[in-house]
Amino acid sequence: MYIDFTKAFDLVSHQKLFVKLHSYGVRNNVLMWLQNFFSGRTIQTKIHSSFSDIADLISGVVQGNGIGPLTFLTYINGLVGILEQHNTKVKLFADDLKIYITIVDDTDVQRLQLALDALVPWSDTWQLPISINKCCLLNVGKNFRVLTLCFCLH
Repeated sequence: MYIDFTKAFDLVSHQKLFVKLHSYGVRNNVLMWLQNFFSGRTIQTKIHSSFSDIADLISGVVQGNGIGPLTFLTYINGLVGILEQHNTKVKLFADDLKIYITIVDDTDVQRLQLALDALVPWSDTWQLPISINKCCLLNVGKNFRVLTLCFCLH
């Protein structure tokens, strides 16, 4: 399963990120530096010669540099353990999440579904919505099985 989070880098809650970093042992000067880096940032949009009002950024990590992808991976790292409890393999890269499993019988399909079921409340708690239309299932192998998996969104 390829999982896409809606505007993943843009929606990372700064406060939840700081709690997560603290739980991983990031403290003192490093945590304070990161809090200063992410706090007090603003955004303004320009269309031709018109500018929007300046708005405070209360979420999001900077893309395109080492800090953004690293802090995002730190933010979602706890999800790996949750998904692996269902005997699935999980790979993270930047804002991409892949969940995979060898499917031999219906039990394996159920394990994958349980992993997806665990993903939904996690995404609600950490405020990273799943972009269902961008998620997909890739079947690799000779024995093609039709799988019906679903996200049960509230």
